[in-house]
Amino acid sequence: MPLNTIEKEYLTATELATKLNVSLKSVVNWTQAHRLPIIKMGRVNRYPRVEIEKRLLNGQLLFEKHSRA
Repeated sequence: MPLNTIEKEYLTATELATKLNVSLKSVVNWTQAHRLPIIKMGRVNRYPRVEIEKRLLNGQLLFEKHSRA
């Protein structure tokens, strides 16, 4: 599989943050909390585009906003 095809199928954390319109820190936190599907490619995490889009359409990636009280 050519590299550009792999890049289109999997998102970096920065690309995912941009797609979700959230900070990179939010993506990192959600990853550490196991709330996002990831694929380990060597030493980096990649996010499967199809799985993210499917979860977005199903409303499964909606996260509660916590207020600091």
